[in-house]
Amino acid sequence: MIRAHDIAACTNGYILSGDPDTAFAGISTDSRTITRGTLFIALRGEHFNGHTFINEVITKGATGAVVMEETPRYPIVVISVDDTLQALGDIAADVRNRYSPGIIGVTGSTGKTTVKEFCASILSLQGPCLKTEKNFNNLIGVPLSLLKLSADHEFAVIEMGTNRFGEIDRLSSITRPLVSIITNITPVHLNGLRNISGIIREKQSIYRNTLKYGTAVINPSLEHMDRIEIPSGLHVITYSHTGKADITLQKVSHMGLEGSDIEVDLAGSLIKTHVGLPGMHNVINALGACACAVGLNIPPELIAEGIMKARFPGMRSEIIVSDHISIINDSYNANPASMKAALAMLVSSPHTFKVAVLGDMLELGSDAHFWHGELGKWVAQAHIDRLIVVGEMANIISESATAEGMDHSCVHRVDSMHDIVDRLQDLLGRDAVVLVKASRALHLDQVVDHLKAVA
Repeated sequence: MIRAHDIAACTNGYILSGDPDTAFAGISTDSRTITRGTLFIALRGEHFNGHTFINEVITKGATGAVVMEETPRYPIVVISVDDTLQALGDIAADVRNRYSPGIIGVTGSTGKTTVKEFCASILSLQGPCLKTEKNFNNLIGVPLSLLKLSADHEFAVIEMGTNRFGEIDRLSSITRPLVSIITNITPVHLNGLRNISGIIREKQSIYRNTLKYGTAVINPSLEHMDRIEIPSGLHVITYSHTGKADITLQKVSHMGLEGSDIEVDLAGSLIKTHVGLPGMHNVINALGACACAVGLNIPPELIAEGIMKARFPGMRSEIIVSDHISIINDSYNANPASMKAALAMLVSSPHTFKVAVLGDMLELGSDAHFWHGELGKWVAQAHIDRLIVVGEMANIISESATAEGMDHSCVHRVDSMHDIVDRLQDLLGRDAVVLVKASRALHLDQVVDHLKAVA
């Protein structure tokens, strides 16, 4: 239970009204989720302003509000701060510091959510484990996740994302992980981070904010990882699918869309387990989770069981198999590395007819044309049966694919969801698999919903 004077103290705020001893039953930034006894933090963004909902949250039973604008006198606790977003993080840091769970911090260009889910699946077998839900990996979502920490939690897995400088430093300083992993470094969010050097500078800040006696987990066999700086005080656990490391892949048997059976050497203990997601990139993600679990001294048998039992949120390599059509739903986000991995997943499927429905990869800045041209080449080199492209970069993808040798008749540039669906109608019952992937803003999940309905 956190009280008004605690909020004011950790945020350098000032109580404008109400009893400083008021205790809050919960904290929310969303007026729609307010219940009796809640503290409402009025965030202000580009398209919203929480201050306009204060009367509404009072009606719903809120007993306090944190504000950064001048407000009328309200019949609840009102705490004034300089910046409510900063205050949200400060409150979360205060809550985190009240407890001592084994926290794993996860960042990287791709694979963050998958590694998070593997880690949470493993740790939950050892004890109560909190994890970030959905896409709560930003300056709002991470604090909201940490606010759910309690004395009951033995572990937490916190995913941290970024699209501009300073976010990982802020998120990891709030979280203070015991074990931290950078999954990989690939070209993403170049609008804000500019280039690979910028991505490295941003991501490696997670290690600076890891507890001094903590552990840095890293895969040295991946590109650019040798450029990451790790503070000298941290213990380092390495993992690799190709070379020497503490955690190494000994054997792998790919089973198409059913995933992979693997044998892993956990620093001297051999385990056998199953990765439920297809593709070598997901095997590597599983290895990273194994390394994190070793960093928390989780028994090998629980690591093997946790990898096998892991379940994943929809739209991220979600596999839907039916007698009519199979779907690889990866419509949540897209960047060059994840596109290349998804195409490899498509190629590895046992189906006789393979189709890719692709859209724009956003936030690539001045490199957008280059990477969409590369995507077209990768599609052609994959030798799939049909390519359907939509979005502002569709022409670049399609022209690159045909220039690389893909038959023009197999490449379809379309303008709408209806056109996409129309190009897929003849696939029903043809032992076909369809990969659907683009940045989320293109809403290709609507195509998946249609395919699910007919599957």
